[in-house]
Amino acid sequence: MDRVTVNIETQGGMRASEIIADLRTTAETLYYPMTLVGFWDYRAEMHLCPQEERRESCPHELPDDDPDRVDYRMTMQRERQGNLEVFFPHAGIAVFLS
Repeated sequence: MDRVTVNIETQGGMRASEIIADLRTTAETLYYPMTLVGFWDYRAEMHLCPQEERRESCPHELPDDDPDRVDYRMTMQRERQGNLEVFFPHAGIAVFLS
């Protein structure tokens, strides 16, 4: 999976949006016709989990040394055919596109 980092630097009091919907729109606009298949919000410790959608336990937040842990990027590739991660460091959010 490719990864793109979008750095937004400001001078003064203005701040870039940290709202997932805004970042989704930005990522989809930059990489049209790709669309969102998942996201990971590192600050809120929240993500769009295919396993939880199926009422299964989430394997993404397990400790690194747990054998049942699955990397979220891998899940996006295998289950959602994601091929691009757009990371916004100012918001601590990664948007996954396919």
